[in-house]
Amino acid sequence: MTAPARPGPVIRTIERVGNRVPHPFYLFWILLLLLGAGSAVLALNGATAQLPGAPQAQPVRNILSVAGLQQLLTTMVDNFIGFPPLGVVLTMLLGVGVCERTGLLRALVNVALARVPRRLMPYAVVYLCVQGHFMGDAAMVILPPLAALAFASVGRHPVAGALGAFAATAVGYGSGVIVGALDANLSALTESVLPPGTPPDIGVGVLMNYWMQLVSSLVLPAVLGWILVHRVEPGLGPVDPEPGAEPDPDTTVTPRQRRALRVAGLALAVWLACALAAWLVPGGPLQGPDGLVDSPFLDGIVPLLFLSFLVTGLSYGVAAGVVTRAADVPEMMAESLRGMLGFVVIAFSAGQFIAMFTWSRVGTWLAVEGSAGLRAVGLTGLGALLLALVLCSVLAMVIFSGASLWTVLAPVLVPVFVGLGLHPAVVQGTYRIGDAITNPVSPLNPYLYVLQLTCRRYDRSFTLGMVFSRMAQFVLPVFVVWVVILCGFYLLGVPLGPGTTIRLAP
Repeated sequence: MTAPARPGPVIRTIERVGNRVPHPFYLFWILLLLLGAGSAVLALNGATAQLPGAPQAQPVRNILSVAGLQQLLTTMVDNFIGFPPLGVVLTMLLGVGVCERTGLLRALVNVALARVPRRLMPYAVVYLCVQGHFMGDAAMVILPPLAALAFASVGRHPVAGALGAFAATAVGYGSGVIVGALDANLSALTESVLPPGTPPDIGVGVLMNYWMQLVSSLVLPAVLGWILVHRVEPGLGPVDPEPGAEPDPDTTVTPRQRRALRVAGLALAVWLACALAAWLVPGGPLQGPDGLVDSPFLDGIVPLLFLSFLVTGLSYGVAAGVVTRAADVPEMMAESLRGMLGFVVIAFSAGQFIAMFTWSRVGTWLAVEGSAGLRAVGLTGLGALLLALVLCSVLAMVIFSGASLWTVLAPVLVPVFVGLGLHPAVVQGTYRIGDAITNPVSPLNPYLYVLQLTCRRYDRSFTLGMVFSRMAQFVLPVFVVWVVILCGFYLLGVPLGPGTTIRLAP
């Protein structure tokens, strides 16, 4: 086996810095203290933030005050339980664990990717993962382990598969052929903050960024795949699995396993047919009051995915003779969660930081002041959009949730850019790009720590600094590609989605 390529000085620096980052449990407490100091300075100076349309300005709250300490103490348990990624990760792993422990995932990867040439595997994986945003944050939990198996099945480095899948999923939040819950959430927020006097028929809807998403879903995988093959994978060390791990799975599929796959496929088809009928048939129980978009189906995508994995894994396990008694299923679920106890510990401190960040209103103040800075610069058109893109990228490092950040930024940015004569779809598209670019390297992205656990299954020495350094290799090329795509649409006057324009009619 050839020796791994030596990373460049920038990558080695990022790795060293990343390795010096405190354990995530302590990191979030340190960030909370820094946030407390910042909120105290802002509060003592009378800092306020007033979103457009709000009746009055809201003062920044001091976390280090008596009220702040009381808030933290009385909500600590709720902050832990209510940490959004915690429920998503654990719920999905209950279903994925059954699929993994029964052998379904391994058999499925061996069959589905058996004819994919070794040299094309990275591009196939990143293309599929760029579409993963329709599953929401659950994609960052589900796809990297599957990609690692796919890479191992053709003799490629499984850690490279996990890293490539995570990067593609993270930056793919701004792209993808499939429309998901995020598209619905962002468009609803955009529509809700349109300034008075905006024409009601200007084309604001769930598909208003679809042409941009479609183009990027074709371009990004080619760039991501090239980086993965020529930059990330050559720099990985030899496979050194943790005890009990199987980094080089047997790629053979027995006749019984093939029959079990057919049974599982049939069960999944029946389940999906029932779920989709409940959503698509008029008057179905999973339709919302306004139809398909704002509906229990999209709001409940995580439980529906959990049930899909459970139905498929259980059907396969019974048919393959792996599940022979009822107690096997909860035991498999418990085994899948044992490796996530470290993430649960991190969620405790992360939940406190996120909750107090929201309570302090520092995020709202940053968004309002950042938007005011854009106006003060006096740029309009493309220059202002690029500045907004950078602003969104920076704030996304602090506020990880895309929907939550847009909740704060939309009331500020949408009226500003509509006032400059730009269509809301352009503003929202710019935000999606900025939010996606820094997703893979945000230290507040809790799924980075889940990714490290996946990588350590194949390389026990894989550190958090290695995760950051490998993810950093994707950021600058993705930034350039996204900017080129945005500038291309803007300069050519091509709408970002059906029924939209670049500029509003005067």
